[in-house]
Amino acid sequence: MLASRNIDDLRADVAENCRILLARCADRGLPVLVTQTVRDAEYQRRCYEDGYASTPVPSFHSVEAGLAFDVCKNIRGHEYDDANFFARVGAIGKEIGFSWGGDWRSFPDRPHFQWDGHGAFTGAMVRAGHYPPTMPRYEEDEMTQQQFNTMLENYLRSLADAEPSAWSAQARAWAEENGIVTGDEAGRKQYKSFLTREQLVVILQRLQTS
Repeated sequence: MLASRNIDDLRADVAENCRILLARCADRGLPVLVTQTVRDAEYQRRCYEDGYASTPVPSFHSVEAGLAFDVCKNIRGHEYDDANFFARVGAIGKEIGFSWGGDWRSFPDRPHFQWDGHGAFTGAMVRAGHYPPTMPRYEEDEMTQQQFNTMLENYLRSLADAEPSAWSAQARAWAEENGIVTGDEAGRKQYKSFLTREQLVVILQRLQTS
C-alpha cells in the first residue's frame, strides 16, 4: 500500500507550483504541511471505505498522474479544525492555478488541491489516462525600477499640485509675506509635498535673515 507525502512524487510542474504555494503561505504566516501526494489503488480504496474519498479508484492522486496533494495546518492538535486557515490557503492555491477541494459542493475537501487544467479535466478523464497539459509556473507580477520611478514621480507631482488645507491659511500667509515660502519656478507653493533637506536649509536660512 502506497501513500506518499513526498512532493517530488508529483508531476514536475505540479510539484514546482506546490512548493510555490508553500512559500507564499509561509510568507503570510500560514504553517502548511503537505500530508499526501500520490497514492495507490489499495490506499484509495481504504480512504473510500473510511469516508475520506468520493471514489474507490484514484485519479488526480494516482501514482501515474501525480496531479494532486493534500495539506494540513502544521500545528499539533489543530491540523484540521481551523476553517479560516484552509480558506486562506485555498485562496492562495487558486491564485496559483490549482483547483481547491473546499469549493466542491457534493464532497468538499478543504485540504485538497489539484491541477485539472482549470476544471477542464475530470477524474474520469484522468483515470482513463487523459492528463491536463503542463501547469504554468506561477509568477508574481514584478514592477520594474522604471515603472516604480514613474509611479513615484506621478505621486509627488500630485502632492505638489494639491490644494493646502484651510486650517493652515494664517501660517501660510505669514510665511509668504516674510519670504519664507516663495514657491517653485511655476509658482507652486507645494504645501502638501514632502520637504527635502535641501529645501529645509533654504527655509532655515530665510528664517534667520527675515
